[in-house]
Amino acid sequence: MVKTYHKGARAERELIRFFSERGFMVIRGAGSGTSGLSPDLLAFRGIQQYVVEAKSFESEHLALDRDQFENLKKWQETTGMETYVAWRRKKQKVVKGDDSALAVMRKGVGMQYRWKFIPVAFFNENPKSYSVSWKIAEKYGKDLSDLV
Repeated sequence: MVKTYHKGARAERELIRFFSERGFMVIRGAGSGTSGLSPDLLAFRGIQQYVVEAKSFESEHLALDRDQFENLKKWQETTGMETYVAWRRKKQKVVKGDDSALAVMRKGVGMQYRWKFIPVAFFNENPKSYSVSWKIAEKYGKDLSDLV
């Protein structure tokens, strides 16, 4: 559990740094990753405003528990802000200079990470969770460059 928390916190900090370096004001939700009541990040720059739940998970499918996902939908309905689940996977082959497959290099590690920002509308409802496949994320999700 602790390893998972630290992995998630690193992913959140990576997004905070990415948005901050591009002129966004970013708030990390209090208790993000534990309560499910607050999203991980809120990012603001003029009319660009995002609610982001960050996940770093190596699998072909990503699932969010029902309460957490429904709370994200409520954030979107209540605030009108674009709401995404940001899914990070490592070791994706990325061609240098290809903005459509933007990767972020973690300083000092040399490993490439690939982010996809998936609108909540693309998740499928299951009995205990909501899920999406990496195939759908690649097809309909946005890259980091699409948000800035």
